[in-house]
Formats: sequence, C-alpha cells, structure tokens
Amino acid sequence: MEITQEQLWENYTCFVKAVLPYAERYGIRLALHPDDPPVPRLGKVSRIMISHENIKKAIEIGNSDFLGITMCQACYQMMGEDLFSVIPEMKEKIFFIHFRNATGNKYHFHETFHDNGDIRMGEMLALYKKCGIDVPIRVDHVPTMAGEKENSGYTALGRLYAIGYLKGLLEGLGME
Repeated sequence: MEITQEQLWENYTCFVKAVLPYAERYGIRLALHPDDPPVPRLGKVSRIMISHENIKKAIEIGNSDFLGITMCQACYQMMGEDLFSVIPEMKEKIFFIHFRNATGNKYHFHETFHDNGDIRMGEMLALYKKCGIDVPIRVDHVPTMAGEKENSGYTALGRLYAIGYLKGLLEGLGME
C-alpha cells in the first residue's frame, strides 16, 4: 500500500488539531523531529518532515505556542539547510536539541562521533547561546565501539564519550 505526502499532511493536520488543545491545557510542549533520514520516500511510504520549509508549514498548521521543533542538527544538515540561518530563525520554536553529527547528505551519510563530522559542534553550542536558546539537550546517535554489542546509535561507550565531549564544550562556553 502506498502512502502519499497528501495523505500524510491530512493525517498530520487532523492529529495536531486534535492533540494541541490538550497540550495547551496541560502545558505540554510538543517538538517535531525531522524524518530521519530526511528523504521524500522510503519504499512506498512518503515522508513530509524532510525540509525546513515543510517543518515550518507543519508548525503553522498547528499555530500554537506549544508546538515547536527538536533541532536534530544532523538531520537539518543532511537536508542541506544552513544551520547558522535556521537556528536563529527558529530560536523561539526550538524546544529540544539532538546533539548529533554526521558526514554526507540525506542519500549517503555516515554517523560519526560528535567531534568528527561535518558539523562544528562547539560553534553550534555557541550559536545556541548567542540566540538565547536554553532547552534540554542530549547526545544522539553514536557509532558502535569495539567490544560493544550492536545497538545502532545508542551504545554505552559511544554515548559516554559523547556526553563527556558535550559537557566539556558546555563548560568551555560557560553553559554548564
């Protein structure tokens, strides 16, 4: 069975219009995450959270202070977006940060350790600070290290390394 972008937009609109009044009533902020990877289709299933423009459209449909985004840096980078433009533009709508790095593009990418991808992570944290963004942040997707059992993106040793790297950057920028 094929699922089209039109069907997804209809389903998303129905869902967000039904859920947001309750989120607003109970003070719950919802954060949209880009499709990962941000490609238009996987098999017969279309995807819609694949570009900055589409995510802005999704936020506009919801039209609520309680609807924002998870800034998954690597997804936005793989979309081909300029993080130094998107982050300041969306600063009021960034509710959560996935601190993640990768190399390549949405069709051919490789997840990396946080200090070894296309994104300069210290510069990203400095940009969040400059924009006044103070939201929860977590390391996301790490390579599997030797001796670990496969747990794609969420192995213990890689995450420990990433957390230490993030904490060091935060301390260096006075953001701890």
